Amino acid sequence: MTAPGVGDPVEMQEHGDRYAVVFREQGGHEAAGALELGADTLLLTGGNRERRADLAVPFAQVVDVHIGRNPNERLNSHPTLVVERARMPTVLVAPLGAGLLTEIADLLIELTERQPEHDDRLTVAVPLRPGCVDRARRLLEQGPPVDPAALGLTSHQVYIGEHEALFVFTGPRVRARVRNAMRTPALWKAGLAWRDCIAGQPRIVRSAGLPANEAPAYTWRRGDAGLDHRG
Repeated sequence: MTAPGVGDPVEMQEHGDRYAVVFREQGGHEAAGALELGADTLLLTGGNRERRADLAVPFAQVVDVHIGRNPNERLNSHPTLVVERARMPTVLVAPLGAGLLTEIADLLIELTERQPEHDDRLTVAVPLRPGCVDRARRLLEQGPPVDPAALGLTSHQVYIGEHEALFVFTGPRVRARVRNAMRTPALWKAGLAWRDCIAGQPRIVRSAGLPANEAPAYTWRRGDAGLDHRG
């Protein structure tokens, strides 16, 4: 594997928690270099004399780690390790060695899960079919598609608009928790009730803004005494 425009990949064998990789920060250039896993930081160093590409990622910033296989998550057509950060560009890493992708992913997941958890917010927009606003509100009266308490969230809101529903998830490691929930049969069953209302593929809303002067159609928060509060 080569990294266009940054010279030949660094010749290096993996040793301990140091690996030869190609990496790219979202919106940046690819660089060949090394990945090191420290006690609390992922360090990526590479590039050449004309263009250095050093990047330090504290584990406390990492909100999700997964193996990317979609076209926009690949480097030189190879699957990558996708490192998503809170309020920072995503980082893609492709190891230069067979079988190392899963090994590095497992190591990084283990290290980041040891870090103190803090709340993050994830907003998912779900497009609605015309005329489905009332049906969506009735479905919410039975509860949201996913149980926020079982998911380990601290709060959950749903906003129903004319064209889409916004599902707002707040809690520690919220991206990983929501992604894992997508694999559970309980969510698939709930999703069947929403199927006739959904007009297309859900998408993550990058902006932190929520509908102004609009109350959510559903609200849940974890109480101080472990009680659920709905509105």
